[in-house]
Formats: sequence, C-alpha cells, structure tokens
Amino acid sequence: MMKKSKYNIFFEYKGKKLAFNAITSCLAEIDANFDKVFSNIDSLDVKQVDDTTRVLIEDMKKGFFILDDGLSELNLLKFNSGKGKFSNRGLGLTIAPTLSCNFACPYCYEGVQGDFGFIEDDVIVAIYERVERAAKEKEPISITWYGGEPLLAKDVIWQMSERMIEICKKYEAPYSAYMVSNGYLVDDETIENLKKAAISGIQITVDGLPEVHNAHRKLKNSSKPTFDVIIKNIKSLEDAGIHVGIRINIDKTNLEGLEKLLDIFIANDLRRCDISLGHVKDYTDVCPSIAGTCLDTKEYAQESQKYQNILIEKGFSASGYPYYPGTKANYCCADSLASCVVDPKGGLYKCWNDIGNPARVVGNIKETENPEISNLFLEYLLWSPFDKQECVDCEILPICMGGCPYKGLKDEKPDCEKWKYNLVDALKTRYDVFCSEGECSGEQAKTELKSS
Repeated sequence: MMKKSKYNIFFEYKGKKLAFNAITSCLAEIDANFDKVFSNIDSLDVKQVDDTTRVLIEDMKKGFFILDDGLSELNLLKFNSGKGKFSNRGLGLTIAPTLSCNFACPYCYEGVQGDFGFIEDDVIVAIYERVERAAKEKEPISITWYGGEPLLAKDVIWQMSERMIEICKKYEAPYSAYMVSNGYLVDDETIENLKKAAISGIQITVDGLPEVHNAHRKLKNSSKPTFDVIIKNIKSLEDAGIHVGIRINIDKTNLEGLEKLLDIFIANDLRRCDISLGHVKDYTDVCPSIAGTCLDTKEYAQESQKYQNILIEKGFSASGYPYYPGTKANYCCADSLASCVVDPKGGLYKCWNDIGNPARVVGNIKETENPEISNLFLEYLLWSPFDKQECVDCEILPICMGGCPYKGLKDEKPDCEKWKYNLVDALKTRYDVFCSEGECSGEQAKTELKSS
C-alpha cells in the first residue's frame, strides 16, 4: 500500500498543473494520469497496473509525491537531520586569522570584545594537529577564511594553507578552501597566492550603486570610495579563474537602483558571478541601530523574488539555490558536529555571529579532549524544529528546518525561511527557466519529474 506525501504543493501555471515535493525539491509538470494515480493511491494495487502506470508510479515515488504507507516522513526527516548534525565525517573549519577589519560597515554584527590581534602560533599548531587527525582518516577538509578581513593577514593565510595542503596530500585527503572578504585588498600578487592556497572561490559584498555602496562599505578613517576598486578586483579574480559570489546586502536604504547595479556588473563582464541577496538582520546586541532599516522576512522574500526575475532577464544564472529551494538535513555549521569557527586566540564558536564574544565561546582548539563540549555547544547541536509544533505541522519543513539556529535560540522560536512567502513564485520562475531551455516541450515532459 502507498500514501500521499504530506509535503506536496500543487498549483496551476500557464495552463499547466505543477507539483512540488519539499523532501526531494522535485518539481513536476503533471497530467490526468498523475492525477488518477495520486487520487487513488490509497487503494491502488500496484501489482495490477499496466507497464506505463507502473513507470509513472516509480517516478512519483522517486519524487516522493507518494511513498510506502508504512514509512513516516517525519521520522525520515529526523533521521536525515540527525545524520547531518552528528556526522563527524569530514572537518569544516572557519578560520579568522584576525578580527580586525579595514572597513566600518554600519550593519556589521561583529561586536569584538577585546584585542585579538593576529592568530597566535600555538593556535596555528593546534589547527594543523586537528587537520592532521582528520586527514589521517582520509576525511575531506574544508577551510573557510573569515574575519574581520582575512586579507589583512595574507602571509598567515599563505603559510597555513601551504602546510594544510601538504598534510592532506600526505594522507591523500581531499582539501578545499573558500574565503569571505570585502575584496578591497586584492592585487595581482594576492591572486597568485590565492590560487596556490587552493582558494577556489570568494564571497565579496557589493551593497548597491556606487554612492550607496560607498556609504555602506566604507574604509575606516578614510573617505576614499571603495566601489570601483572592488569591482575591478572582482573582475581580476574572475579573469584568473577564482570564482566570485557577489553578495548584495539589502535593506530599506538600497532597494532602489539594484537593477542599475546589475547593468554595471554586465558592463564589467560579471554575469559569470553568482549574485545573492543578503538579508540584513539585527542579529546581535551591536545591531539595534540598524533594526529600523531591516526588511522583515516577508518583505525580503518579495524583494528576493523580484530581483531573481530581473537577474534571469539580464542573463545571470539565478535559477538554482538560493533562488530555488534545497532540502536541508541540518541548517548550517552552527548545528553540525563536524564544523566550528576559530578565532585568533583559538576560541571556538558554533556560529559566525558569535565570533569575538567571549560569552559565546564553546571551547578552545588548543584543548585536546572534547574541546567543544559546553552547554551552548549542546544547545546549538540540539536545536531542533521537531520540538516546535508549528514546524512539525508545516508543509515546507524539509526546505526550512526551522531556520537559523542562532535566531531560533535567541528568540526562542523558529526563524521561518523566505519560502514561507514566495515558494510558489520561485517555482514558477524555475518552470519558466526549464521551458526557456526547451526542457518542458513534448509528450515526455507531461509526466517526467523535474528537479533543481
């Protein structure tokens, strides 16, 4: 016997019937045959159907639109969540070689308490030791360079990268690296060293048209504009084969002009960059001053959808994640056993928002025995949407999973994702992209599953 999934969403668009399942993120154009099977699935004897219907049923099962009657979808989500949270396979380190920054952005959530300086030698040694323990097991090592502004500590990054790459080569463990930077300190020598350090991608923020960006992303103790320098550097990085993800932090102050900003990107041959819209929130205690300019989640969802359509119209790639929903196991590094954030003194944190706040430290990387076990560590790992009835009852739980654990713990309630407000619109846009690529023409597409 079989049953219908709880996580199906059906809607009509351009004269077609479409179905989406949140467990698999599959989107399907459906027809009368699908409807007939779906409507009668509770009583349908699969052994008695013809070959065509049997194939359709198998496709519907792959998309999780239907499932075996004895399988609990909620238990399946709990199981996958547990695997994501508590797997210790692999090592993800976000390393801040310094918490200093050359920028003074008004919405920065980092309230650094104390003088952290640059990463200490014994911390570097402890990081090498942790990487080696994981590499010996041939576990994948993933490094994200963070800050502050990590490129203020270039020599440290090059030195540490060289040693960690050597360790991983010795044990034949996969190694990958990424960076989050403001992009201002990039030059030709830096680009060559980034490549040697196996840093394949960088996230750089551009916050609107030049006058808006220069007001938001401003240098400390200088009125010198930053926009043109950063655009030039992004182009240089892309030309060198280092992929750049451009983040545009949106709030009520910079919504106008974003379309013109995309035209500047196009003029600089930056269609190859991934563009994402960051949702500025008053995450921490240092952020209340910007609360009045923040968009709420519904407003952010509407703006995100609006600009996704503009991105696609202008030839940018914007039909995959984060513009199309992806199924989550755990939410992020904050609720993952295998990931942590390291500050220059070796302090360990579960969330990027916490870095620099001694009250949020969960351990120190120099400690060799259970370095992260603390009450806050356990709170992050045990944060669960399954404890919230509104999440358990929600049809988009698999693509939200209760939202940001940091916000969930702080506010003592789920931090609903934008999909709550714009999911169907996002699915319509994805369908349009399929059709523009010629993937939804012909008889086969009537029952063929489409996924992201």
